[in-house]
Amino acid sequence: MAFKPSLRDVLPVELQEQARATLATSKDATASMPWFVRVLTGFGAWLASCFLIAFISIGVVVGEEVGAIVLGLLLTGGAVFVRHAGSNVFLTQLALSTGLAGQGLFIGGVGALTESEKVAALATIVLQTVLLFVYPDAIQRFLSSLFGSLALLFLLRTTAPGVLVDVALVGLTVLAHLLFLQQARLQSERWGGLVTPAAFGLVTTLLFSLVMRTWFHDLYGSLFREGATELPVGVLTLGLAVVTMYSAWRVLEETNSNPGGLTGVTTFASLGLMALLTLHTPGIIATIGVLLLGFHRRSVVLLGMAVVFILAFGVGYYYDLQLTLLAKSLALLGSGLVLLGLRLFILRRFPAAEEVR
Repeated sequence: MAFKPSLRDVLPVELQEQARATLATSKDATASMPWFVRVLTGFGAWLASCFLIAFISIGVVVGEEVGAIVLGLLLTGGAVFVRHAGSNVFLTQLALSTGLAGQGLFIGGVGALTESEKVAALATIVLQTVLLFVYPDAIQRFLSSLFGSLALLFLLRTTAPGVLVDVALVGLTVLAHLLFLQQARLQSERWGGLVTPAAFGLVTTLLFSLVMRTWFHDLYGSLFREGATELPVGVLTLGLAVVTMYSAWRVLEETNSNPGGLTGVTTFASLGLMALLTLHTPGIIATIGVLLLGFHRRSVVLLGMAVVFILAFGVGYYYDLQLTLLAKSLALLGSGLVLLGLRLFILRRFPAAEEVR
C-alpha cells in the first residue's frame, strides 16, 4: 500500500500549525465545492463548447482544409487565453474542450491539405510541444505529452529504420524515469508544473506502445514502412531492464541502502531474473519499473496503472510462449516457484521490510 506521511510525521511540533495555516490559505475556491457540482459544471462547459464548435464548423470547415487549420489555431489560442484568464471549473473545462477541438481541427486540416500522415504527425509534435509549455493545465499537459510522444513514434515508424523506433521508446522510458526520480527538485524550478503531467504522459505512451506490440503485433508491424525491421524483442526487454535497474539503484541510494551490498545485489538479481524469464514480453519488466516508481513516489495512480497493465502483459506472456499447454503450465509453475522462493529469501533476510505500515 502507498504510505503518505502526515504533517506530524515530517514536521516538528512548533511548525505544524504554521504549515496547516499555509495549506488552508493556498486552497482555491473550488476545493470546497461538492464533487457533483463540479461534475455538472464541467459537463455544462463541454456541452456549451460542443454547440459552439458545431455552429462554427458548419459554416467554415466543410470542404475547406485551410479554414479548418485557421479555425483550429483560433480555437486553440482562445483556449490558452481563457485558461490564463481564470481557473474556476467552468472556464477550465470550457477551455480544455475547446482547445482539444481546435487541435483536432488543425491537425486534421493539415493532414487533409497535404494528404500526408507524416506531415500531420509532425504538426502534432510541434503543436503539442508548444502547448506543453504555454497551456497551464495538468490534463492538457498530460495529453500534450501523450499525443506528442505517440506522434513522434509514429513519425519515426513511417520514415526511419524500424530499429530506431524501439531505441526512441527506450529513450522516452529513460526520460519518464528521470522525471519521476527528480520530481521533487524539478517541481521547484520554473517549469515545475509540467513535470508530473509530462511524466505520466510518457509512461502512458510506453505502456500503450507495448500493449500494441504484445497484443496487436500484426497491426503494430503494419505501421512500419515497407522493408523496415524492428529491434528483436529480447533486446528491447534488456534495454527496458537496464532502465529499471538504474531506477532501482537511485531508489536504493535515496533510501540510504547500499546498492553494492546484499540488498542491492538481491534487487538487481531479482530484476535480471524477471527480465530473463519474460524475455519475449518486454511489457512485464517495463511495468515493474512503473511499479517501482509508484511505490517510491507514493503515487496511487502509478500503482494502479502498473497493476492493471502487469496483468495484461502477464496474459500476453502466457499466450506468447511457443509451447504446448502442458509445457506452458510447467513454465509458469516453475517461474512462480522461483519467484515465491525469492520472496521467502527476501522476507527472511530483510525482516525489517515486514514492519512497514
